[in-house]
Amino acid sequence: MVFKLMKKEFIEFRKTGKLIAIIVTFLLFSILSPITAKIMPEMIKSISSEITIIVPPPTWKDAFLQFFKNLNQIVFLIVVLLFIGSIAEEKNRRTAGLIVSKGIDRREWVLAKFLFQISLVFVLTIVSFFLCYYYSAILFPYTEFGTSLQSCLLFLFYMTFIISLTIFSSSVGNNIIQAGGIFIAIFIILGILNMFPSIKAYNPIYLSSLENQWIVSGVDWSSSIKTIISSVILSTLLVSVGVYLFNFQELE
Repeated sequence: MVFKLMKKEFIEFRKTGKLIAIIVTFLLFSILSPITAKIMPEMIKSISSEITIIVPPPTWKDAFLQFFKNLNQIVFLIVVLLFIGSIAEEKNRRTAGLIVSKGIDRREWVLAKFLFQISLVFVLTIVSFFLCYYYSAILFPYTEFGTSLQSCLLFLFYMTFIISLTIFSSSVGNNIIQAGGIFIAIFIILGILNMFPSIKAYNPIYLSSLENQWIVSGVDWSSSIKTIISSVILSTLLVSVGVYLFNFQELE
């Protein structure tokens, strides 16, 4: 049943145009990132002909730093905007009650949404990574595959947490405004906690910083084990609590 519900999610995502939007966003920035890194020094030098600006030659690291910057800002925003109303808006439009009245298990319904969103983001991230690597290898010699791929894995752990948070927020909120407010509030709290060194290692948000650190300084799994484990635990907890709370809500 979960697989059938995931297929239903895919069909609805395609009909509304959301699928095209998220595919274009991922692929666009995977191609633009290495190109931007390549031409950025020349753009900086051309700002003023009167001032001499010394810019080091770009490398593959600049391409992937730009790649992860785009993923953690623009792509992150698009993912949240597209997924935050997945449950809340169906409750608001009263289609959630209609679906449940047909005998669909609430837990399976929420789980199907989560698995669909995770699967979609994972596939698009991997495809985007290989595109970025392909163009980086063309533009920059000695592009490191292992380092960039392992940094990309950190992004996948990070996005697992983010999608779990959207599922939780959407399960609790009765409309997209409430769901968005819950998401923003929790994200701000985590952002504040990330400023404390003693807590940072257990904060899922810290993963987005580690991505860049690994690109610059090299892969160090020992620096991320605590963050990954806590992220997986929090992701599981968020989805579980979201399912539990949704199971007791009255649906019209």
